[in-house]
Amino acid sequence: MNLKAWELRANETLLEEASASYITKTFGFIPKGNPGKLHITDQRVVFTAGVSLFFDYPLSEIISFSAGVGNTITLTTTDGKTSKITGMFNKKLIQALERAGVRRA
Repeated sequence: MNLKAWELRANETLLEEASASYITKTFGFIPKGNPGKLHITDQRVVFTAGVSLFFDYPLSEIISFSAGVGNTITLTTTDGKTSKITGMFNKKLIQALERAGVRRA
């Protein structure tokens, strides 16, 4: 059996994907990197690590993104949640987010 954390949906186009780390907090304040892949499509933004799915945001639920220090991209969702991703390929990920119609903060 081949397990996958995500798959493209019917009529969905992959705009970009790259290795990255999803930053979570341990003990409420210590940042922890979770290596995986960020996938940006014309419908959603997904972060996976192996067969684990960390998040799957429809584009309609992403208010904006910002690019910060240390190659960090922060996504902000309609419910006020922020998700931070770091990686070496942020330039192409930023371009893909812009192509997908996500507003840059």
